[in-house]
Amino acid sequence: MMNRLPWLAEPNWQGGITETLEWKTDVLPSPTGAEQRIARRLSPRRTFEFGILVGNNDKQRFENALFIAGAAEWAMPVFADVAVLDVDHPAGVTHITVPTLGRDFTVGGSVLLMSGLGLSADVGLATVIGISATAITLATPLPVTWSAGSCVYPLRPAVLTDPPSLTRHTDSLFSAQIRFRVTEHNANSDSIQALPVYRNHPVLEPASDWSEPVTGQYLRLLQELDNGSGIPVRTDTARRAFTLMNHHWVSVGREKQAALRQLFYFLRGRQRAIWVSSGCNDFTPVSGLANGRIEVEYAAFAELGVVNGRCDLRIELADGTCLYRRITGVAIINYGVERLALDGDHITVALEHIVSISYLTLCRQESDSVAWQHVTDADGLATVSTTFRGIRDELESV
Repeated sequence: MMNRLPWLAEPNWQGGITETLEWKTDVLPSPTGAEQRIARRLSPRRTFEFGILVGNNDKQRFENALFIAGAAEWAMPVFADVAVLDVDHPAGVTHITVPTLGRDFTVGGSVLLMSGLGLSADVGLATVIGISATAITLATPLPVTWSAGSCVYPLRPAVLTDPPSLTRHTDSLFSAQIRFRVTEHNANSDSIQALPVYRNHPVLEPASDWSEPVTGQYLRLLQELDNGSGIPVRTDTARRAFTLMNHHWVSVGREKQAALRQLFYFLRGRQRAIWVSSGCNDFTPVSGLANGRIEVEYAAFAELGVVNGRCDLRIELADGTCLYRRITGVAIINYGVERLALDGDHITVALEHIVSISYLTLCRQESDSVAWQHVTDADGLATVSTTFRGIRDELESV
């Protein structure tokens, strides 16, 4: 890392930074909807895309560096994981006091120190040999003093995926869109112990953020025979629908974003399964939960019957806790009420304590790619969206 040219052009945060994690999964489906899913990468490929606005002397420095090393491997700062020195660090010290939790510091990796913004700022590179919650240890002492307010960035080796196209606004100002691909193994913890477990699989909590519309669809595995002259014949090979639903996160704070990253590493793109709530009001209760039964407004569920893929529920209570139950039976009480029989512990919950009842579906991600929009650095705001696809839970053994 030390012999690579450091990238010093700060992102234009007006457009944020888009970080993309991309796994590779072979999905081997059958006509019935059963799947075998095989992960082909140990870790996801990781790309960063952001805009820059560079002018005056920084423009001159940048264009010369780009001309010389445009095709080379750069030392790219992970800008969303910046840390700021709270105190002066004199020359000769080997410990830098910065918070490291949720930041991309790695033992054996490098860090970039900058006295300010811009290509003309004082910079320094150092190798990390130790990390604690509150400090990093360097392989060699600092050669100069770094004042409070200086920035410390984790570095990753990366290449430009495409030569940047420079938009010249004046003779001394241009903007460009930059896209880097990290060129090393992108390991991360995949621990999701904080999530509840239902029928041997984790449950995605909380439900989707509704700050923007959430889409949904019911897919079918259809095969159609058409000779071009007769009436086409269509066959639903799986004889069931597969839920397709969008999920959106608005994540504030480094701790929440770190937990969200661990979730995506657990899912491994399209490989692993997780229970996902529709987040909708799928049943309206008219009675409390008692003796494993609950009465709801008539929703034509009895006509459907208890079928796999549409018989698991998430019951959210007023105190924020959630119950996960499977419907084992249904009966029509009258034209306005259905009674659902549920498995699990026969606890009693008053009607006024039930906030919502939603369907719960075992899903995998529809895509191997996840785009992470850093609106600010990770101490602030990030947004992430993905799409989940229902799978046959009765066939998932792991």
